[in-house]
Amino acid sequence: MLNPHGHLIFKGAVVAAALCLVSGVEAASLLYGLDFNQLGSGQNLVNLGSGSTAISKTTGYMNWSNAITPMPDGGYSHCPNGGTFNITNSDGIDGLNFSTGFSVGIHMYYSSSNAAWKDAFSMTIAGTTIRVEMTAANKWVIYNGAGIGIADGTELFAANDDEWNYLGLTFKGNKMQVYHDGELVKTVTTNLSDDSKVTSIKGSGEHNTAANGLFVDNLAVYDGVLNGDDFAYLNTHDMPLSIPEPATATLGLMGLTALLMRRKRA
Repeated sequence: MLNPHGHLIFKGAVVAAALCLVSGVEAASLLYGLDFNQLGSGQNLVNLGSGSTAISKTTGYMNWSNAITPMPDGGYSHCPNGGTFNITNSDGIDGLNFSTGFSVGIHMYYSSSNAAWKDAFSMTIAGTTIRVEMTAANKWVIYNGAGIGIADGTELFAANDDEWNYLGLTFKGNKMQVYHDGELVKTVTTNLSDDSKVTSIKGSGEHNTAANGLFVDNLAVYDGVLNGDDFAYLNTHDMPLSIPEPATATLGLMGLTALLMRRKRA
């Protein structure tokens, strides 16, 4: 309704409806988050998310750097050429569901040709361990994915020396989408299904542990399908505990606007 000055005012029921629309937005929750800022000499892996699967450390010292970091947060990045992180459960990592979808994001960096044919991290899905590797041609690729329908050497994106890149991967049903710094660069149809399981997300070492010059940081695993804006945000910000779905929020606000206009005309 309008007040005496011609301004639209909200009645209590309308405000309540608005709150329901906005609060009804489904959010993707952070299940597993590693910023490696507690590494150092303490060698601590602290999960910033709510997932129940334990994050362990493989045998060996976890190398780190406080000079090569993607964000000026005063913390560390991880050089995976020794001990590394391992999120693993033979029955499936808690919270990762191909039916509803999930997302993985990570900063990756290489500073020399020594990183060629070394893997930044790996995922074991439906019994197949795929590796994200740097090639001699300065391209990030996926290797060893033929068992789940991802061709060996599937290119993700090109990279440059001494620059951080943010990789975003989403999985839902048989679809995998690839994002580079928030831009969708590839969609892959896999052999996966709603019943597939992820049993491991692990740092480098599946192919070649001597990954000198290769660094990773800010591993983030969410229980929903993120989009380009979400990954662009994660590229430059600390990982939040939840990310609302922008499309749902927009539709909710559009619905509220239509409701208010109908009341105004009435």
